[in-house]
Amino acid sequence: MSVPVAAVSAAAATRLVTVTSGPCASLTVSSGTPGGAGVNASVPGVAAAMDDALRDLRGDIRVVVVRGLARLPQLPAPQTGSGTAAGSSFDRSFDRWSRVVRRLSERPDRVSVAVLAGQVSGVGLALALACDLRVMAQDSALRFTDSGHGRVPALGVARALLGSIGYSRALHLCLTGQPVSAHEAAGLGLAAVVVPGDRLDAEVGRLVDRVLAVPRDAATELKALLAGARHDADADADTAALARLLAAEAGNVG
Repeated sequence: MSVPVAAVSAAAATRLVTVTSGPCASLTVSSGTPGGAGVNASVPGVAAAMDDALRDLRGDIRVVVVRGLARLPQLPAPQTGSGTAAGSSFDRSFDRWSRVVRRLSERPDRVSVAVLAGQVSGVGLALALACDLRVMAQDSALRFTDSGHGRVPALGVARALLGSIGYSRALHLCLTGQPVSAHEAAGLGLAAVVVPGDRLDAEVGRLVDRVLAVPRDAATELKALLAGARHDADADADTAALARLLAAEAGNVG
C-alpha cells in the first residue's frame, strides 16, 4: 500500500497536510503545499492543526503516519517579564503539543509511525518518540539538544527514552547532546527500520501493509499488552489478553 504524501514547496508557508487512504492517515508537516487540501499554519499553529487532525480522524483509521518532523523547531521558552499574554501563549502551545503526544501514543487500536529524514530535535523529536514505530533514512539523526539550552527534555522525551534504552543511556544522551545516527538509533531500539532515503516511502508502505494485515482486535490487544508491560509487571496480562481474543473469536464463530 502506498501512503499518499502531498507535494512540498519551500516558498509557501508551513502547513500540516492530512491525507487518508482507507484505514491509514498521513499527517505531513511541510514547508507548503500549493493547491490541494491542507491546514495553513505558522509553526506554532501546527500544534493546533495536528491536535485537531488527530482528534477528528475516523474511527476506522488503524495506522497514522507522521512525516516532516525535522521541520519542527525547539519548543520556545516561556517569555518571562513580557506580561501574562506571552506566558499564556506558551502554556497553550505546550498544552497542544502535550495532547498531540498523547493522541499519537495512547490509543491501543491505532499504530503511529514516524517517518524520519534529516536532523530531528525539539518538538519533532518528542513526536517521533511518542509514535509506536520509527522508520529512519540512513542519513537522518536524532538530536537531544535540550541540556545545551539549559533545559530538560519535555513532552515525554525523558520517559520514552527511559522505557526504551534505560537510565544510563538516556542520561548520557540527554546530558551530552550527542547526535544519534539512524544506525545507532536502530541499535538502541529507537528505530524499527533504517533504509536509504530513496527507499523510505516504499518501506513505510510495506510496513503499513504488514500492520494492516494483522486483525484489528489482535493488533489492539498486542499494543495494549506491550504498552502495559512497560509500566507494570503483571504476569497475567498476556493470558488475559489472549482470553479476550479467544472469547471474541468464539463469539464471532457462534
